[in-house]
Amino acid sequence: MALRTTFIVGFPGESEEAFAALLEFIEATRFERLGVFKYSQEEGSRAAKMPKQISAKTKAERFRRAMTVQQRIAREIAAENVGRDLRLLVEQPLIARSEADAPDVDARVILSEPAPVGEFVTRRITGSRGYDLLA
Repeated sequence: MALRTTFIVGFPGESEEAFAALLEFIEATRFERLGVFKYSQEEGSRAAKMPKQISAKTKAERFRRAMTVQQRIAREIAAENVGRDLRLLVEQPLIARSEADAPDVDARVILSEPAPVGEFVTRRITGSRGYDLLA
């Protein structure tokens, strides 16, 4: 099982205190997969007309802070997987994904030896590179 979610930072009226609470929540929960997006003022939406719009600079800074926390958590979780055997779905002869990973949006598992495309294989995780695992 993997815990995953997505957050938007910089929604109109978001205070520094509310953002700090979000960072604490991310730290405490340790999501395996987390997406962070900057609020975008879409013409015609109710939120576009709300007071206390957040500046682009503040949105970018909050995005960076949230992603820095999550990147550290992702590195720690990847390190915890080293030495474990994972069941993987092979997408290309040397590329697979774990059962917790969505295609095209999540990390990949880089295989050291080719495997049959479309098949499940069990491989030992030997390391990581960025968000990707090595097996």
